[in-house]
Order: sequence, then structure tokens, then C-alpha cells
Amino acid sequence: ENLIKSSRYWDNSWVSERVYSYVLLTPGADAKALEAKLPQIPEAFIGKFMKEAFFLLEYKLVKLSDIHLHSSVSNELEVNGNYRSVVSLGIVALLVLLIAFVNYINLATSRSIERAHEVGIRKVTGASKRDLVFQFLTESALLNLIALIVSITGVLLLLPFFKQVMQSPLQIDYLVVLLLFILLLVSGSLFTGLLPAIYISRFAPGLVLKGKNPTEAGWISLLKNYLVVFQFTISIILIIGTITIYRQVNFMRNHDLGFTMEGLIVLDGPRIFRANTYESYMKTLESFKNEIVALSGVSSIAASSNVPGTEIKNSRVFGIPVEGRNTEKRIDVYYIDNHFFDTYGLTLLAGDNYNASIEEESNKIIINESALPYFGFEDAISTVGKILRSGKQEVTIKAIVNDFNQQSLKQLPSPIAFFNQPANTYYTIKVNMTGIDQLLRELEKIWTSHYPENPFDYFFLDDFYNEQYHADQRFSGLFLASSILAIIIACLGLSGLSAYAITRRTKEIGIRKTNGARILQVLILLNKDFVKWVGIAFVIAVPIAWFVMKKWLENYAYRIELRWWIFALAGLIALVIALITVSWQSWKAATRNPVEALRYE
Repeated sequence: ENLIKSSRYWDNSWVSERVYSYVLLTPGADAKALEAKLPQIPEAFIGKFMKEAFFLLEYKLVKLSDIHLHSSVSNELEVNGNYRSVVSLGIVALLVLLIAFVNYINLATSRSIERAHEVGIRKVTGASKRDLVFQFLTESALLNLIALIVSITGVLLLLPFFKQVMQSPLQIDYLVVLLLFILLLVSGSLFTGLLPAIYISRFAPGLVLKGKNPTEAGWISLLKNYLVVFQFTISIILIIGTITIYRQVNFMRNHDLGFTMEGLIVLDGPRIFRANTYESYMKTLESFKNEIVALSGVSSIAASSNVPGTEIKNSRVFGIPVEGRNTEKRIDVYYIDNHFFDTYGLTLLAGDNYNASIEEESNKIIINESALPYFGFEDAISTVGKILRSGKQEVTIKAIVNDFNQQSLKQLPSPIAFFNQPANTYYTIKVNMTGIDQLLRELEKIWTSHYPENPFDYFFLDDFYNEQYHADQRFSGLFLASSILAIIIACLGLSGLSAYAITRRTKEIGIRKTNGARILQVLILLNKDFVKWVGIAFVIAVPIAWFVMKKWLENYAYRIELRWWIFALAGLIALVIALITVSWQSWKAATRNPVEALRYE
């Protein structure tokens, strides 16, 4: 019954933002042409009201599939996704894939000498260069196929976990999966298999079958070094990105917002009233507020048209009365009662708060700090008492209140004018969170007695406000996971390369130890090339990471600074990880008895 009564209100409301209208177009209909005709509807029904109230109502059509990532419309059902974040994570995933491909190329070319004898026999028995290339490409394709099957199986098994992390009912488009499967199989096989196949197929069978291992071509050795540098360049960029994103998200969660939101419960205001006059509406509201404040654990209650975390849709045009000059500017408008500032812990910088008499102060407003330069006022104290004009109405500035972040820190505080006119949109209650369950039951009881036709809907302001950052937090977590995965893959490749390099230098290590080289000297000998590669990668990564993260931070009005230590820390982390990865194998080689390496020489 309440739902039916409520639907009548929404069916007859022209200015509410709490309902969503969906339009089903006939096949072949022109959405743009229809959108151009939509302004005729509000003009025909409430055109006079819009002119008198300085109010503009516009309708725009948004394709249903575009809402989540591309809609910039306020007051959606939930916080939209971020297209840039999706693209960024896609790029990170591609970089991780490239690191894995580079690993395979490096290891395949490094281990190719072990297959030199096999290549020699195949060539002697008639295998052409094309046959050998085809063989190694086929092997690469099989490895890619197995990896893809394992990956898809892993995704299916981890889908419930991803749903929980993303807080979204994820669905798999199997046609897209099939296309990606084919694309990755073909591109991965060619990318990882072609270069090693061409290199191996060039081995001379005569030398190989005589027991002489082919020497590694200079260009191959150089290419492997470049690929290692490429891997660590990506890894360092991802480490810098992870540190920066984490610090920015943490900064937003802990930044002073200019108001208090702890211990605030917000009730969605009533939409159906028994009262048929403004006086009876106000009488019901005052009775409701008095009973709420009388509850144990309640400090105050305030009625307002908005709360922090919502977008202000009310606005009016004001101007400073100056002869011969047009000073009109549009400013956001909050409708509040005289308890709003105290409930939210806001500070009046100059002037006095509203009193309980709405009629006496209907021609007075309170503005925030940002409105001072907006209208050309110099300071808070001298602004009190100044006159602003809105249409035919003149209002006096009663006080100046401190700025606060109405929405996320992606935006600066906008100029706001506060009117002493209690709205029924939101009721904010400041409470002691101890015994909150019992208090909520008492609140619902009082609500039902005053607004029986309306559902008791509430939210905690801190949770509601921080929902704006959920997408950033998920992005931060996924970026961190991707970075860790990329570093692990890079380390696996580095471990394989170091093992191969040490194997190739076993005799050299034995000779050096026989001639008196100490363990530390051997470790330095084996690790210095890897340290050099990380150093080169660091030099390349820093300017790239600085540019990318600077652009990312520009999305936020309040942002951290890119300090030098972020880049230094990322380089140090990469260096330590690289040294840990290669040093355990270097240590085994350095501490091995040289006789084992030289006994067959």
C-alpha cells in the first residue's frame, strides 16, 4: 500500500532526482532527434514555474549500456565505473603478458645450445630450415595452448572471488573469450616462438656433431640484455604506480574534509505527507525532531536538502547591486535548518547562525568561503551585511561558514549559499554509536508514528561518503596485485637467466677460485651485470612513471606530491628483489669446490 501511494508521488513529481525514467525506442528510431524534442515537455507543463524559480530542467538520453563507464550524470543508482581505470588495468595486464613473453624468449634462446645436437641431427637427416622453424613454432604454440587452458580454468574457478572483490555480478562473454583465446594463441605463439626458432635453425650441423657447442651470437646476447632491461623498466614503473596510487587513496581517506561525519545517521526524508498545509508540515517536523533529540544517545538533528556526498542540484542566480554592471552569477543552494552547522561541526568564520524563526530570516543567507572570491568580496568579516540580489528579491549575507568538501576530493569546494528553509530531503542525526541497534529501533518507531506512509530508510554518512572512493580502492588493489604478479614473473625469468649464465661460467669461476678469488669477489662478478641492467631500467622508468602518474593525479583537485623518495624506493625495491633472485644461485656457484668444475678439463 505504501509503495502504491509512493508511486503516485513520483508519477506527479517533475523535479525529483530519485526516480529513473527508461525509454524504449522503436527499431530505427533516431535517439538524437528524440532528445532534441524533449525540452518541449517540461516547458509545456512547468514552464511558468521554472521561470519564477530560476529553475532549468533538461532531459538527456543515455544509452543503457553506456551508463556504467561513460555516464557523467549525477545521482545514478550507484557510483559508476571509471573508463580510464578499466583502460589502465588493461594496459597493465598487457604489460604483464609482455613480461611473460619476454621470459620465454630469453629462456628459449638461452637453452637453445642444449638442443644444438638435436638440431644438427635433424639437419643431417634432411630437415630444412623451414622444417625446424615449424617444429619450434609448434612447440611454442603447444605451450601457449596449455597456458591459455590453465588460465581460463583459473578464471572460472576464481570468478566468485573476483565478484566479491569487484562487488559486481561479473559475467563471462564466451564469444569474447573465444576470440581472445584465438588472438592470444596466434600472437603469443608467433611472438615467443619465432625468434628462438630462427636462431636455433641457424646452427651449423658440422660443428655441432663434432661436439663443439655454438657460441652465442652477439646480437642475441645484446637482445637478451635489452629484454631484461625492458622487464625491469615495466616492473619499476608498476612499483612507482602502486606506491603513488596507494598514497593518494590513503590521502583521500584521511584528509580533513572540513566537517564531521563520524556518528551521523542520515534518514531519507518523507515523500508522502498527511499534512496538507505548510504549517501542519512544519508542526509534524518539529514534533518529530523533538522526539528524536529526546532519545538517549542523540545529540542533535538537522533537516537539509543535501548531505555531504550528494551532488547539489539546487542553484540560484545572485548578483551584487551595482549600477550599470551585470554581476549575476549562479551559485549552488543548500536548504537547511538552524541545527545543520552544529550537527556537521561546521564553523562560522563571521556572523551568526540562523535562529529558529524562518519567517524573520527568509531574506538572509549564509555563504561559504569559496563564495567570497566568487562574488569579489575581500574577507569574511567585511562581507557580513552585504546585499545580494536574486531576481526581484534582495537578501542580506548573515554569516560566512568554512568550506567543506561536499563531494570527493576530485573536486574543489564550490560556492554555496545556505537558506534557512528546512527541507524534507534528508534528516541528519548525530548519535553516540554505542548501542546503535537499539537506537535504530527507537528511531524507526518514532518515524513510523509521524510518517506512516513512508519507508524507514537510513544510511551512515561515513559509509555513504566513502562509497565515492570504492572504485579508487578497488583500482589500487588490482594495480597492486598486477604489479606483484609482474615482478614475480620477471624474477622467474631473471632466475632462469642467472642459472644459465652461471652454468656457462662454471669453468671461469673454478679458475678464479683456484687463483685465490674470494667468495665476495665471485658474487660481485656474477651479480654486477644484473645490477647494471636494473640501473639502466631505473633511468628509463623514472621519467615515464613521473609523466604517467602526474597525469593520473591531475584527476584529483586534492592530490599528493610526487616526492623523489617514491622513485628512489621503487628503484631500491627492484634492486633488492633482483639481487635476492640471483644471489642464491651466485652463492651456490661461489661456494662450490672448484675441483668439481675443473676435474674434466
